[in-house]
Amino acid sequence: MSKPDDNDENWSTTMDNLCSQLNVDPVATEKSKESFAEIKQNFTLDGDALHWMACALYVACRTSITPTVETGKAVKGNCVSLTRLLRLCNISLIQFFTKIKNWMDMTLMPADFKDKISRLEHKFAVSTILFRKFQPLFQEIFTGLNNEPVKTKSSKKQKQQLCNTNALFNLTWCLYISVKGEFHNSADDLVDMYHLLLSCLDFMFANAFMADRRDLINPSFKGLPSDWQEDDYVVPNKAPCVISVLCELKDGLAVQASTMKDYSWNRVVKSFFEKGILKGDSEKMLGVLDIGNFDVNVKSLNNLYETYVLSVGEFDERIFLGEHAHEQIGTKKVSDNEISQVIANFGPSAKTCPDTPLTGRRYLGRRAEELTPVSEANNSLARLAAFLRQSKPQPSTCMMRLFSEYGVSDEMITKKVIVPCNIWMDQFAESLKESNCSAETIAYRCNMVTCLYYKVFEHIIREEHRKKPQVSLQMLLSQETYQLTVYACCTEVVLHSYGVHSLRFPRVLQIYGLSAFHFYKIIELVVKTVVDKLSRDVIKHLNAVEEQVLESLVWTSDSPLWDQIAKIPVPPSCKVTIPESPLRRSGLQSPVSAVIDRYLTPMADQAKKQLFKDTVKPGQSLLVQANPTQEAASPATVNTASNETTPNTTPKKTNNSLILFFRKFYSLAVVRMNDLCTRLRLTDDELKRKIWTCLEYSIMHQTQLMKDRHLDQILMCAVYVICKVSNSASNQVERTFADIMRCYRARPLADNHVYRSVLISHGDKGSERGDLINFYNRVYVQCMQNFALRFTGRNRDECSLSPLPAGRGDATYSPGGQRVSCTHQLYVKPLTASPPPPRKHHLTYRFSRSPAKDLHAINTLVSSEVGGPRQRPTGPMRLVYNSALIDVNGNVTI
Repeated sequence: MSKPDDNDENWSTTMDNLCSQLNVDPVATEKSKESFAEIKQNFTLDGDALHWMACALYVACRTSITPTVETGKAVKGNCVSLTRLLRLCNISLIQFFTKIKNWMDMTLMPADFKDKISRLEHKFAVSTILFRKFQPLFQEIFTGLNNEPVKTKSSKKQKQQLCNTNALFNLTWCLYISVKGEFHNSADDLVDMYHLLLSCLDFMFANAFMADRRDLINPSFKGLPSDWQEDDYVVPNKAPCVISVLCELKDGLAVQASTMKDYSWNRVVKSFFEKGILKGDSEKMLGVLDIGNFDVNVKSLNNLYETYVLSVGEFDERIFLGEHAHEQIGTKKVSDNEISQVIANFGPSAKTCPDTPLTGRRYLGRRAEELTPVSEANNSLARLAAFLRQSKPQPSTCMMRLFSEYGVSDEMITKKVIVPCNIWMDQFAESLKESNCSAETIAYRCNMVTCLYYKVFEHIIREEHRKKPQVSLQMLLSQETYQLTVYACCTEVVLHSYGVHSLRFPRVLQIYGLSAFHFYKIIELVVKTVVDKLSRDVIKHLNAVEEQVLESLVWTSDSPLWDQIAKIPVPPSCKVTIPESPLRRSGLQSPVSAVIDRYLTPMADQAKKQLFKDTVKPGQSLLVQANPTQEAASPATVNTASNETTPNTTPKKTNNSLILFFRKFYSLAVVRMNDLCTRLRLTDDELKRKIWTCLEYSIMHQTQLMKDRHLDQILMCAVYVICKVSNSASNQVERTFADIMRCYRARPLADNHVYRSVLISHGDKGSERGDLINFYNRVYVQCMQNFALRFTGRNRDECSLSPLPAGRGDATYSPGGQRVSCTHQLYVKPLTASPPPPRKHHLTYRFSRSPAKDLHAINTLVSSEVGGPRQRPTGPMRLVYNSALIDVNGNVTI
């Protein structure tokens, strides 16, 4: 299609022609033209205008409903093929993903539509991964595949012939994506869809094997009988199942694949035979390749899939079968590198580095080997299955014995443990039905969640009883919310291991009617329980979930957090932070807290006395007594209400659930702040303290700024305003919002939606949203202007700055730096202006500053660690370069 000119008449004509070729109805046509005209007027649309027209038309079609001939039925999407739309607009699918995201931001599309696009991206990544697996697997089974396109017959009278390998390749893929379309809600779940692909290949092998198509079958395929090539070989009555062979060859799990074949694949294919979509022996599900059946099946499956694609408005997966199968996406040639980048951005790739959150990295083991997306997904599931081997969906004998020893009756166990667990299992089963899972698959996954729950529950119960033996088990069992959060967290582990994208977090909270405020409390405890048992990917996911909860989900309007804040003022960070200690250095956030403390609601008056008692000095740990003499004399503690010494009791202030929350929250906030400052090259400690003081003030005294908003939104505003008021001719630290947002985008797990769609206000007609600058000018400044001005003019010397908390796992503020290897003592932190003081037994190298011999000494040690004698220095080594300082006792990894 010709490119439109800038004038209104030409682009309107182009739009009309485009809609005409796609047979778009007048309502959607007008809607797309109005949208394009409005955006064109308000924004500068870079690049080809046709690309933006494709976005406008796609949105107009997907948000309209077309009535059908059948009474009471309607179809969403105008029956417009996305692939054909992109072809006419000369835009690749990859380019479309980029453009449509920008279009949605400009038009302020609702969250549900953005979720659809996100899922479409994910599905494309999964489909690309699966097709890359499909071709080598197909060639393991069949022979003779070449790059020649399949020739279509020009006349019905042309003599029918046996299919060749290329035609079989196309039919196999078309059958697979047609069956996959029946699992629309789970079609982007990598693990299940990979095992469905193995089922499809097993089905096609059976048809070729039973038809004795030796011209198609690869004679070296390991799934063939040993005597298959003998002259007197007789074809058996039933084809051998090759599922286990395929799993062995290409990263499959035999049990999962067999379950998928028996209860999902066979059910759908059987229905295809019954409906006449497939022609052959419906009882044995054979004869698909016979002369007279093959061509009919090809045509029927293509028609079926065509209807499916038009109805759901997704890309046509048959594009992989085009003349440039691995390169052509839409109408543009796309290189393997570009496709790999798409997989990294949208899919469950092991190479997606931004998926590693900033916090919780101490729990992540070193990646043992480079895994493919499929092998990593299956590795997560295999390790989970291994952990649950021989487990049963019921309390273990050891757990029952523990309950019995401490007076918990069987009746109470049934009432407080087993019955609630069964109710939650039913809730999970209902959510799986939405994904069109078979009854057997639902039962298997529910069983897996329940088995994991009982193992984790038992471990945590034992740990809590060890920490607080004075607390009865009956008290622990009375906290049903606590048990539910454990079950929900175990559900999330299973869902992520299976790659169930349709039920991705925070869907699990909706399944169980659970608040994010209660859910966060259990995540770290579950991680500690399973950290050595499950895959690195699962642990990383749980860390990311915890960050997601703390940064935004816990601050929604309906969160129980607001009820607690209404009773108890928000504490400053110095009142909740644990001081530096061996426990602190080990990474424990709450070394003396128990589960029971996390779920008991504190008394407001008592907490106020404990939190804000005047004798507590700023920055002083709440775990350390104010009177050092008394502390040295005995382990007794001070009762803050009466100032009396009470032996062997723990101050409730350290166990208050709100304090535990803000300890976690401030820890995340300081990690985010330091990371952003590092990226913005803001290294001055006093400036960072000002930013932290401003951020802390907004959380404590303007807490409503966080309601239905995101921590990063408030953080970026704090950085901007402090840099602005602190800027001077001699200290030029001012940063624009463009600078801040650019650096923010580079942070792990950052989402541009955070600064493009910020809540401005709630109104009768709905919420008003705008970009971050809009929020800053209309909301943030009104609340924080007076406080920020304290850092200017004559007042700046009088303004007391909050102490900067010591966060966990971040190089910019940890004295030893960030540890980046679990195997070796390897750390990294930004380079300071002055070199670190020389220390005995330290090896130091500063890039561009130190002699080469210093680096050679470090490399020698690394080499000896990897392959030579185990030589360790008496002290750590330090490697310093342009932006980091590393203590090295092993491989250098940044």
